[in-house]
Amino acid sequence: MESVNIGEAKSQFSKLVSRAAAGERLLIRRRERPVAVLMSPAELERLERASQLATQLALALGQSAELLQQIAQGEVHPAMAAFGLWQDESDLEALVEEIYNNRQDQVSQASVKW
Repeated sequence: MESVNIGEAKSQFSKLVSRAAAGERLLIRRRERPVAVLMSPAELERLERASQLATQLALALGQSAELLQQIAQGEVHPAMAAFGLWQDESDLEALVEEIYNNRQDQVSQASVKW
């Protein structure tokens, strides 16, 4: 995705809109920080449809609607969607315990001086 600063975007707006309409995505930056994206309406619709399908799939797999809402609002990291589906798995609990024990062993071994 090409990046343009906001000054350039202002001066070449018509040209950038034509490029976006042709299928390009353009990242608009202000002081090197991303502030907007210029894309075609078809691309935006495709992204929104993919997001809706992902949400429907997560719900069909048993994900909590409340957790998905928190993710959508930016309150929770999206990785929690996967964790939420596995939280009741006994294998996951055993894996967490094994990782914890391995970390404790590493701390104990690190304190031994040769």
